[in-house]
Amino acid sequence: MIYVGVDIGKDRHAAAAVNEAGESAMPPFYFTQDAGGFAALFGALEKLGGPGAVAVGMEATGHYWKVLRHALVKRGYRVDVINPLITSREASSDVRGRKSDKLDAIAIANVMRKGGYSPAPAAGATDALRTLARYRRTLVARRSDAKNRLAAALDVAFPEAAKTLGGLSGAAAMAAVRAFPSARLAAKADIRTVTSVFKKASGGRLGREDAKKFREAARHSLSLGMDTEGEEFVIPQTVDEIRALDSQIDRVERRMQEEPRPELAARLMSIKGAGRIQPLAIAAEIGDPARFAGADMAGKVLAYAGCDPRVRESGKWKGRTKMSKRGSPTLRNALYLMATTVRLHTPHFNEIYKKHADKGKHHNVALSHVIRKIVDVMCGMYKTNTDFVPPKTKVKPC
Repeated sequence: MIYVGVDIGKDRHAAAAVNEAGESAMPPFYFTQDAGGFAALFGALEKLGGPGAVAVGMEATGHYWKVLRHALVKRGYRVDVINPLITSREASSDVRGRKSDKLDAIAIANVMRKGGYSPAPAAGATDALRTLARYRRTLVARRSDAKNRLAAALDVAFPEAAKTLGGLSGAAAMAAVRAFPSARLAAKADIRTVTSVFKKASGGRLGREDAKKFREAARHSLSLGMDTEGEEFVIPQTVDEIRALDSQIDRVERRMQEEPRPELAARLMSIKGAGRIQPLAIAAEIGDPARFAGADMAGKVLAYAGCDPRVRESGKWKGRTKMSKRGSPTLRNALYLMATTVRLHTPHFNEIYKKHADKGKHHNVALSHVIRKIVDVMCGMYKTNTDFVPPKTKVKPC
């Protein structure tokens, strides 16, 4: 077998090949990210023996590798997309510290020759779902940032608003601070106007008494007398931004649920509290579970998510054990969110959480054990082709 490594760039890539003995089978060369460059690569691969004799590896560098992978797979080549951390370790073995795109291509080829890695998901049915899940995560992060900015602006313009409204997440609260983005404006507002805003936004749940409390808080606010014109402009804009992001997230989630549902996602949905979105995100990131099959399947999945433990020690010194966080951030985030809700709805997972929380462990540490159990259960469901069946709770003796 001939192993070809491709170092991915924006406008051009570098390719090199080694044989099974690690000897050069093709000198490194550059080819461009266009039809002519691809044709040059395909010609070089044909000279090496074509799809039956050649395997191609490349790093998951940004998004620039996707078009090349598609073109190679279409021609029948085996293509492995490798974590850059793995190839970086191989490239750094040069004692002189030399680094270039051509040397990186040789390093990638040698990583393929040696094996011992889990390639990124191959192109397949979950590609669209994976793109949607990652886009959703980006939108949620942007919404969280906007909410933090809104809270910060209100801390200056009307610090009592959040407490008076019972938080800022509800539709009525958003409508109130958009209409009256400072204590100055809320204090002098007509009570009928404030009441109308509350009633309309809450569907009639809030009324005149709630409006009075809001205006009264404004009249005794710490920010009265301050110049808050900047915040008065920013706050309505930020509320509109949050509402727009809410709408986008809703559309993305509906689009995700319209995609063909991976079997792994359906299995995860059988766990009470898993919801409908996080199982789809998890299944999309994992792709074909068969690539993790074998001994310690759960450990491989945890490592791919970056949820595996990282220990650092030297001599008598030993650092704290932490998550490595060297893996798919989207998968890790989906597992975390799923663990958060699953442990509230399924006693089996809550027992694991409580066991570690009762030992005085931090919430996130206890939740990491729930994540490990979810992955273990997920791998079990995959192997047995069954849905989740909660274990019977042990009856404690009186």
